[in-house]
Amino acid sequence: MSDFIAFFARVSGETKEACQQRLQRYGVYAGQNFLLELLWNASEDLTISEIAERLHASGPAITRTVRRMVNQGLVEKYPHPTDARQVLVRLTPKGRELQAVIPKEMAEVEKVLLTNISDVEYALFVRVLEQMLRNLEQHTRQESQEL
Repeated sequence: MSDFIAFFARVSGETKEACQQRLQRYGVYAGQNFLLELLWNASEDLTISEIAERLHASGPAITRTVRRMVNQGLVEKYPHPTDARQVLVRLTPKGRELQAVIPKEMAEVEKVLLTNISDVEYALFVRVLEQMLRNLEQHTRQESQEL
């Protein structure tokens, strides 16, 4: 494994751990904040496949996350009114109440993460990350076309 990939993975892991430390006091696991944010901003309840598409995740991963969040009392599932194969996911009152605290906690993690990084460095870093993502997406498309 290259030094870059190992370093990138370490930064990612440390970031996730910092988020987890902030979120655990609210009974939320790192990563669940993205699903909560999606539902806070959605104009309607969403299916598992809609959540997966919007979060760029697999359906099975979202199914597991939603199941766990149901058990935590953060969301609930109910049958889709016109498609028996689908379920809709909505926030519970507990999940909705977290909108008052989770974004602030994530902003604190971001503040720590970006300490001593200038606006110019930040803009360049975001541009580099966007290009890396495009590179990976293009490579994945090419590989899938070759199969």
